[in-house]
Amino acid sequence: MHAVTRVEVVEAVKTAFTLTAQPTVPRDLVQAATASGARPAVVTVLAGLDEDLQFRRLRELWEYFPHMPVNAIDAG
Repeated sequence: MHAVTRVEVVEAVKTAFTLTAQPTVPRDLVQAATASGARPAVVTVLAGLDEDLQFRRLRELWEYFPHMPVNAIDAG
């Protein structure tokens, strides 16, 4: 199984950032990923985020996943 990539995460959680003007929290990310049919590894990575975190922009996630490859090619 290949590593979780930023492209996968974006596809899995993008709706979480368009549903409300409120900050997005990890629970929202997990729900969006599950609803999008993301593979279990993506959901697991998102579920590992501290529940007190809040995100206003999707790109803020990368602070918590600095070594996550951008795509499958980068994952090698």
